[in-house]
Amino acid sequence: MTNPDHTDSPLAHPRHRPPAPKNLEALTAVARSIDVPFAFSHSTAAEIAGWPTPWAARVVGDLHVITETRAGHLKRTGFIGHRGLESRAVVLRHGLPIVAPAHTWADLGELVGRGLPYTFEDIIGAGDQALNAGCTKEQLRLIVESRIRPRGKRTLLPALPWMRRGSESMLETGTRLVVHRGGVPSASLNRNVYDSKGNFLFRPDLAWRAKRVAVECQGTEYHDTPDAVASDTRRFAVGKRHGWTFLEVRSDQIWDRDLRNEFLSALADALGFPAHRLDLPAAEPQRHSPEAAATLLENLERRRRRGRAQQSATRRP
Repeated sequence: MTNPDHTDSPLAHPRHRPPAPKNLEALTAVARSIDVPFAFSHSTAAEIAGWPTPWAARVVGDLHVITETRAGHLKRTGFIGHRGLESRAVVLRHGLPIVAPAHTWADLGELVGRGLPYTFEDIIGAGDQALNAGCTKEQLRLIVESRIRPRGKRTLLPALPWMRRGSESMLETGTRLVVHRGGVPSASLNRNVYDSKGNFLFRPDLAWRAKRVAVECQGTEYHDTPDAVASDTRRFAVGKRHGWTFLEVRSDQIWDRDLRNEFLSALADALGFPAHRLDLPAAEPQRHSPEAAATLLENLERRRRRGRAQQSATRRP
């Protein structure tokens, strides 16, 4: 039977309707206890919206809350208060006020840096989610540039060219980046695949349709349960009957150099892509944007010069 929802739009899939956060009841109680205009912001807003957030941001457990500048910071144990609500759009998710996606992405730049939870790759992943939510790169760029001395600008703006609508998880974003930086031609992202009669077959995370090659990103949280394993097995079987080759990738194949190189080599082989054209060193994930890395090196060299000057001063008679 022909699929009535014959669309290639990645936003049409139910996975884009994220479930309520596990701590929704606690967040609702917190919201009721705040007696000034506010919204959840930064990584808290991202998590409520269903965006992937770094483990380091989740494990601390602090809630980011933004209020109007005139009201000052919200000062409570377990909260990180911010000001500037009046300059941000606010939307409701699961009955909770959160900073709208475009402003949330720009705010996440404040969480990048030494000892902070977000990396360059995380900002790209959050940007993918902002694009999925309907934002445009131009809108995101204008928000960053409209702010006075925005923190994280050297990470936010360089992330824009790497962002792409369609990736639905941080592992999908990371895989896409590794593939692209490694020199492999770009894949389609989360697009429905149909047979010659228009019947729905499956929906791969990354696909090279002309070669009938698909990559499935297997996150432990969603793909290691018995039901998920059975579903994946059925899906792969359907694809293989129609001539598709599937490669599975897990997070260690992104972060471990040898496993990453093996994955890229296997993908190139499946695609018939010349192995000598792979750029394996360039595929390595990046914690810092080139601009931010240059700033870090400048600061390090400045500290070294200051230290050498102080040592010379102490040695003088």
